[in-house]
Amino acid sequence: MILKKIYTEPPTFEPVEFKLGMNFIYGKKKSTDSKKSLNSIGKSTFLDLLDFALLSNYNASSKRLYAAYNKGLLKNKSVILEFENAEIEYTIKRSFEEPNNNILFSINNSEYTPYQISDLKIKLCDLFFKRDNYSGFYSNLWFRNLMLFFLKIQKHKKDSFSDPIKYIKELTETELNQYHLFLMNFDNTLSYKNFKYQNDLKNITPALKGITELFKEKYDLPVSERQLPSINSKLRNLQIEVEKLDDTIKSFELQANYKVNEIEANQLTSDIKKLWFENYSDKKQIEGFQASFHADETNIQTARISNLYKEFNILIGEQVKKTLEEAIYFKQNLVKSRKNFINKEISSLKEKITNREEQISVFEEKRKKIFQFLENENAISDLSEAHYNLTEKRNELSELKSKVEVYQDLKKEETEIETEIKKLEVQILEFKKSIESSEFEFAKLIQEIYNAIYPELKDISIFDIDPAPEKQAKLAISFLDNSAMFGKGKNNGRTIIYDLAILLNAQKSKLPFPFFIVHDGIFDGMDKAHFISLYEFIQNNNNKIQYIVTYNQEGTLGQEFGNSDIITNEKIEEEAILVLTPEKKLLGEF
Repeated sequence: MILKKIYTEPPTFEPVEFKLGMNFIYGKKKSTDSKKSLNSIGKSTFLDLLDFALLSNYNASSKRLYAAYNKGLLKNKSVILEFENAEIEYTIKRSFEEPNNNILFSINNSEYTPYQISDLKIKLCDLFFKRDNYSGFYSNLWFRNLMLFFLKIQKHKKDSFSDPIKYIKELTETELNQYHLFLMNFDNTLSYKNFKYQNDLKNITPALKGITELFKEKYDLPVSERQLPSINSKLRNLQIEVEKLDDTIKSFELQANYKVNEIEANQLTSDIKKLWFENYSDKKQIEGFQASFHADETNIQTARISNLYKEFNILIGEQVKKTLEEAIYFKQNLVKSRKNFINKEISSLKEKITNREEQISVFEEKRKKIFQFLENENAISDLSEAHYNLTEKRNELSELKSKVEVYQDLKKEETEIETEIKKLEVQILEFKKSIESSEFEFAKLIQEIYNAIYPELKDISIFDIDPAPEKQAKLAISFLDNSAMFGKGKNNGRTIIYDLAILLNAQKSKLPFPFFIVHDGIFDGMDKAHFISLYEFIQNNNNKIQYIVTYNQEGTLGQEFGNSDIITNEKIEEEAILVLTPEKKLLGEF
């Protein structure tokens, strides 16, 4: 796969066409005395657009593009990338308005097909990297992790490329090893398995930590696995407590009596209240009877009434007196008879009240005994407390039991994974033997590139893939040890050499592969002689690769190259695929 052309719609800059060999993104000043900076004129932003077309994440972390979009420089625009793979032409069109949806993809200038970003990543990964005869593990979900090897773009000024193996800083050596072996076309099965096992261990560790902390804090149990018997002892003690409580409740014979006694106590209370009410009614009736005694008293003065009548007629007066006396006598006898009746009624009511009071006393005594029995035996409290304790103990037992089972399952899984990792360590020893010839050929290629660029350094440790049982990665890829290269410029050279070796090895092996590499700002501190040697090596007609680099006229390489007629600033400008100046910025603004 090689790049053909990149541009935007609507146009922001002239379409940039890529070519084989050196592809300079050149930052130039119009006059040598110009004080205008070559920073932020768009060199790295141009590479960001290439990265964007190849489905990089687009969010706030994409600082340059994000800032350009927010300033309105990329609004309502799309980036179009044309490339060729196995003599078939492809086009990707990705919009800044919908960076993850409706990404358009075309084959041989046919109509565009819209894709979601996740689906297009899978398609491109297979298109760029899938090998039918590869003996190791490959996943079409690796697209961006693999592409970042080819797109080394400085996101910050302090970014460096001194370690070619750690080409994605956020990823571990364990994960990166599987990608490196794949890119070198070595069997990566063991590295893939090791990464999977280490990942599984990484997930198990916090779960185990959480459970052991619970053992310590909630149950006051030791966290050392060697003291797991203490946890099992706690389980047994809880089980015994549960069984004892259960047996106690089952044998609690008073349980039925509690209900009977409580019902009886409630009935007695009701009966007492009824008797109290009847006594109250009878007492009120007695008060009514007693009040009627005064109302019935007869106090008529017959002599006075007789004298009144005598003034008219003596006979009539005497007769009236006699009649009145008879009436009074009759009334007195009637009242006396009524009083006797009422007294009998009062006596009857008082007797009933007395009987009721006696019955109330009996009921109250009986009720008191029931309450005393319940209180003395503490029956209701004991039973409810026993049920509560049983529930609590059962919950505690269930929780601890489940945690212990999870702990034991995790420990079992951890042990099984560690056993598999130990097996891998042995298999890696065999793997080392099996790749000796391939490793030697790759080392020869590295030596060839190395000697072409740094001819004055000889006899250093070039390249090794060695077992490393003491490391999590279990396999160590060592490449031109730092101490052999010295200095920032030469250490950046390690990345140049390794990346070119990967490309040329893939080309030699005729692998489906992106045959381009992007290096942004990698020449900082590089010796001019080494740069010239690199230029000559890249421009060799046998190397059908695209080397895309940013280059500043005023950088460490920007001054005149002495007597060299191989490369000059004028030649770089002439050959550059994109020339930017403070007056001619990529997007028109900083």
